[in-house]
Amino acid sequence: MSGHQPTLPHPNPDSDPQPTMPPSSPIHIGVLLLPPVQLLDVSPIDLFGMLTPSYLASTPLPGPLLAGAVPITVSYIAPQGAGSLASCTASANLRIDAGFDDASVAPGKLEILMIPGPEPKAETDERAKRFIRAHVEGGGVTLMTVCTGCLPAARAGVFKGKKVTGPRGLLGGLKKEFPDTEWIDKRWTRDGRMWSSGESVSAFLDQSVK
Repeated sequence: MSGHQPTLPHPNPDSDPQPTMPPSSPIHIGVLLLPPVQLLDVSPIDLFGMLTPSYLASTPLPGPLLAGAVPITVSYIAPQGAGSLASCTASANLRIDAGFDDASVAPGKLEILMIPGPEPKAETDERAKRFIRAHVEGGGVTLMTVCTGCLPAARAGVFKGKKVTGPRGLLGGLKKEFPDTEWIDKRWTRDGRMWSSGESVSAFLDQSVK
């Protein structure tokens, strides 16, 4: 299951006329939390949660739509490790499922790695950089960054030679700090398996359904 391109139902039948079958095994999504994290940047994970059989079964949707449910497993990952709490804005705390060294989230175990935005001025732990690099360079994940989540990815070096975006107000500084990356002034953009959004919910919603 690991290392393949995630397959999700396509929302636009005109651009993809062939029906998409849901995967037989769960898509494993890792959410990398480098606290303190912007709570709004974490919330888009619920867009994936709303595709699961357990969620759709609770809705009055017709059978053909229910049949398109996608099994998804979400693991929340943070430096503090399993059982800890990752601090977020609005005085929220999220319980963590795994740390960087846990076998369940080792390279090759995730299909998608999502990085919500930490504080813009926060330093990125060297272990976090290694974790991101290992998954992108050796694990074959689809990388999705939300708002300032582009910063840990850029610092890990995985954006070199790529077209990506980030918060509009930070783009000038990002271009100077990471000149080997092509920073695009767009709400979201994609370069291969790398998806980045410059905003939180609205931009991530757009990129998630593409």
